[in-house]
Amino acid sequence: MNFRHIGDIADLVWPWLRRYWWTGPLLVFICNLFIDIMEVDASQYAMISMEMLQTGSFLQVYEQGYDYLDKPPLLFWLSSASMAVFGVNNFAYKFPSFLFALLAIFSTYKFAMVYYSRQTSLLAALVLATSQAMFMITNDVRTDTILMGATAFSFWRIAVYLRKRTINNLLLISIGIGAGMLVKGPVALVYPVLAFGFEFLSKRQWKNILNPHWLIAAAGIAVILLPMCYGLYMQFDMHPDKIVYDLKGPSGLRFYFWTQSFGRITGEIYWKNNAGFLFFVQSILWDFQPWVLFLIPALAHRLFRLIRQGITASPENITLGGFCLMFFAFSLSSYKLPHYIFILFPAAAVMTADFMVRASERFLKPLSYLHLATMTLLYVLMVTGLLWFFPFKNGAVNWVFTLLVFGCYIGLITLWRFLQGSGRRIITAAAVTAVLFNLFMALHFYPNLLKYQAPANAARYLISQKADVKSVCKYEARSSAMDFYFGNIIPNLNPEDILPKAGTHFWIYTDEICRQDLLDKGLKPLQEVVFKGYSVSLVSLPFLDPSTRESRLKRYYLLLI
Repeated sequence: MNFRHIGDIADLVWPWLRRYWWTGPLLVFICNLFIDIMEVDASQYAMISMEMLQTGSFLQVYEQGYDYLDKPPLLFWLSSASMAVFGVNNFAYKFPSFLFALLAIFSTYKFAMVYYSRQTSLLAALVLATSQAMFMITNDVRTDTILMGATAFSFWRIAVYLRKRTINNLLLISIGIGAGMLVKGPVALVYPVLAFGFEFLSKRQWKNILNPHWLIAAAGIAVILLPMCYGLYMQFDMHPDKIVYDLKGPSGLRFYFWTQSFGRITGEIYWKNNAGFLFFVQSILWDFQPWVLFLIPALAHRLFRLIRQGITASPENITLGGFCLMFFAFSLSSYKLPHYIFILFPAAAVMTADFMVRASERFLKPLSYLHLATMTLLYVLMVTGLLWFFPFKNGAVNWVFTLLVFGCYIGLITLWRFLQGSGRRIITAAAVTAVLFNLFMALHFYPNLLKYQAPANAARYLISQKADVKSVCKYEARSSAMDFYFGNIIPNLNPEDILPKAGTHFWIYTDEICRQDLLDKGLKPLQEVVFKGYSVSLVSLPFLDPSTRESRLKRYYLLLI
């Protein structure tokens, strides 16, 4: 074998990888658009968007006919508009968030270009695009995809405004921050204020702090928020007699501007999950793969440089200050979920890219070997998924795909071995592995996992039976996924509402305990259809293991009476 020749091939492949790296993540994002929506949050938001489209109630938000007081309405507005064009389906719900994911990547690149080289900026975009978090939020779409895109855009436009001082940029800042606040609340304003405030204070830029032109941006944000505030006031503040989520007469405006965000720190809100202070330290180890091995020293290096060399040693302290201050604030919350910190990942990508470009070969070389070991584990997970978790029914097909994964791994090792420089090796191993792993997740793992989402399967069965919405109900089995995939809100009825109608034909969706309760009350179904289900967003090893999976499944029923 001519090793020199292989090395030449590797050097030829590198420019192609550098130029067309974006095609891999984009392919995964597009595949994610067509995967079923998972319960609980994503299916809830999809169902609310569908209900908004059907009722035409855009300023006052409802969930299955009841007052909804949680997330701001931008996700629902955009997804319902998309459904009006593309129909009620997976693609329509996810498409607006997909566009904001692309905006987040592009804005990260443009923000970095204000302060760093094009090499660093491209690498920052690649780091964000191939992070596990980005693949997750283009599949399991919640509010965080839009939030990330809106805040990354606002960071970029603030950075440009500080250089050019134009009114147009102030208006664009208003749009970015306003959109973020319309999808997740005040965090979209607090984050840039903390990040750029840290920059201004650390570098004693008093003119930037006292700049009266910020009032123009504030006015623009207020105008953008006005429709939502009007809707909240009319739905809640005008009706102090309402009881919503066991709260008597809640103020919609106070909930939005204070309780939902800051109440998690002060303890005013009743949502608590007892996640420890270090919860996000643990979650980021997976969510920022395959780059977390470089984010940790990047943060340490930034902090060390800040202490030893002074504030002005870095071209910007925005990413460091914003990341650390918001990470600490999120850690104080009484209710934590991993995706809450995804808003910080554009800043993490910039710091990681800057560190990798600056780091010496002596420092990167040992890290590159450790990094390759962690990438190897992802290939092991792919093979495990093919041969153990969700094998194909045809054993030969399993081995064909397993050999294909093994061939990809050998090809990567060969390319990694002959590429010149640890930086190139790390980038290649990370980007290629992240794309292959998430293609496997999108094309094989998630489609097999979502076969166990019983409500969606029940809804599709009802459609196949041409069941009318008036002939279907639920009994103690609330499910937003069933409503969404059936295309209508299915009422949840009590036994006394069901049994008197036994003379007509209609379907009842319920679980095993409630089915037995109905049978004990004298219900005699004409037909029973059984669906095996699992909470697909809470995957566990006993479920993934085929030998113990059956014991983890719950049974749900469609009863025809």
